[in-house]
Amino acid sequence: MNLNARHSLFASMLIALGLTIGLGLVEIAVRIFDLAPALPDQYSAFAPDSVLPWRLNPNAIREGKTAEFHYRYEHNAVGFRDRDRKVNKDPGTFRIVGIGDSFTYGVGADADSTFLAQIETTLNRRGKVEVINLGIPRYWPDPEALVLEHYGLHYQPDLVLVGVLPNDFLDTRIGTNIRVRDGYLVSSRARGLGAVGQWLYVHSHAVRVVLAYAFIRERDERGREEAEPGLEDDEAVWARFHQAHNRMVQLARSVGAGIVFVHIPQAGPWGAGALDLPERLRRFCAKRECGVIDVLPAMMAHPDPNALYYPIDGHCTPAGYALIADVIVRELESQGLLPEALQADPAVPTATE
Repeated sequence: MNLNARHSLFASMLIALGLTIGLGLVEIAVRIFDLAPALPDQYSAFAPDSVLPWRLNPNAIREGKTAEFHYRYEHNAVGFRDRDRKVNKDPGTFRIVGIGDSFTYGVGADADSTFLAQIETTLNRRGKVEVINLGIPRYWPDPEALVLEHYGLHYQPDLVLVGVLPNDFLDTRIGTNIRVRDGYLVSSRARGLGAVGQWLYVHSHAVRVVLAYAFIRERDERGREEAEPGLEDDEAVWARFHQAHNRMVQLARSVGAGIVFVHIPQAGPWGAGALDLPERLRRFCAKRECGVIDVLPAMMAHPDPNALYYPIDGHCTPAGYALIADVIVRELESQGLLPEALQADPAVPTATE
């Protein structure tokens, strides 16, 4: 090797060393000052599934820790946020299966404070009731129908509750292109980073600061799309949206179960019903003679609606879930969807009393 080549190699090594030291110092500084967005441990328990887009790992335990709340998420042997349940229900037991997304799952609350758990607590004061939580974060109607078909029906439900949110419509419209990697849900944009980029996002705080900007822009673009004028007039999307709901109706009736669709609003401000979803659900259910419950009026009438949702995270607080549970129990009673033995006793308090 001649002298010029040695000088070039030495200079390259110095540059590489300087970059390594510089990047190392940046990484140390970012960690010391805690500048990087935290990796959400609560969303690191996802796994591929043979029939579902994704599911939660059986028996996984995760910490849901943010600036607004800190709860423990435990999953049963099947991979749902519920205790282990027998497939065959005991005689005289009224069994409800809950299907939905992260609001049904109960992000932002402990296991006993999800709206399904609070419904079970209230009704169990009156008789033998089981309310099984089959909610999976980030789901929408199409995979929710698969959950009911491949998991929910096995529990021999007497009644199926389906949580329906405005973002379900958007997800039906845009579709999803999400995969599971190392326990996390990875979007198509994140997969574009490649295996190395994804690894760096997880393990390097400095890289996460840079890449988080791109993901924030993606989230903002999604938010703008949610607010796109005329979105609610896309009848082709409504047809696909209700096709999945119609499949759920057929599945529930195939085992002799009732079914109720519950409109759960996302955090306000609220107009006259996001995307006209409550009215759409009412018309859909009237044609199929199934139940529908709208939680929005109770949310709007609450003396402090801001106390019902976490302002940053956007999910319900335990108080919000309690209100949802209370509305559902009262509506199940008024619509005659509970057996007589489970009808309200004036001496028994509801979830919010």
